[in-house]
Amino acid sequence: MTPALVSPAAQACAFVLGCAVIHAARAHAELLTRLLVAAAIGAAVLVLLVASLAYAPGADETFDEVSVYAAS
Repeated sequence: MTPALVSPAAQACAFVLGCAVIHAARAHAELLTRLLVAAAIGAAVLVLLVASLAYAPGADETFDEVSVYAAS
């Protein structure tokens, strides 16, 4: 398999595996819903944390409105 196809194939396999796990756990829908909501909230927090660290000023930079909006 070429390197260009490895990532999409792995993503497709992970998606199918996730669907299979959800289907197998359908008897425990309430618990699974809570687990998926917690995972979604955790992923959102991590994305926002990474984004805030990417836009944070360095140690030698100033933090005012002009420099923050000019950088974005």
